[in-house]
Formats: sequence, structure tokens, C-alpha cells
Amino acid sequence: MTAPTIHPTALDCGESDLEVTGNLMKFAVTANVLGFPAISVPVGYDKQGLPIGLQLMGRPWCEATILRLAAAIEQQWNEPKRKPVIYFDVTKGK
Repeated sequence: MTAPTIHPTALDCGESDLEVTGNLMKFAVTANVLGFPAISVPVGYDKQGLPIGLQLMGRPWCEATILRLAAAIEQQWNEPKRKPVIYFDVTKGK
């Protein structure tokens, strides 16, 4: 599943789409509950220009393996990363 579209009104009052949230979190919940190391790696963009991430999950206590694999995947991805049309830098605040 690619990134869902964020509607402009969601920036003012929030958005709750349980079906989309459930699909996005389907495998992350398992990793969190069981303590498996996991990471999402950017691997491209869909036809609408929305980002696609590949989730990697490993055995408990194998964080180094997951990080090495994620770094190798990112090095193979030659396409430059794009900043979204709607972007908010959380490090700078409002």
C-alpha cells in the first residue's frame, strides 16, 4: 500500500480513516508487540508522486542486520528523494 493522500482539511482538524490506518499498521503492530526490530526504507514513488516504503522486520536482537540491509537498499535507490507538496519541518516548530 502506498502512502494515503492527506486531504487539506485534515491539517486543520485531523483525520481518522481506520481502514487506511489498519492497513498501514498491519505488520508494525506485530513487530511492536513481539519486540522484533523493524524499519521502513524509502524505495520510490507511485504514479501520484506519493512515497513508497519497504518494511523490513528481523529476529529479536538482530537490529544491526536490519540496519545494514536498510542502508544497502537505500544505496541502491538512485532516484533523489522529494519533499512533499505539503511539508512541515517538526524540528523548526510553528
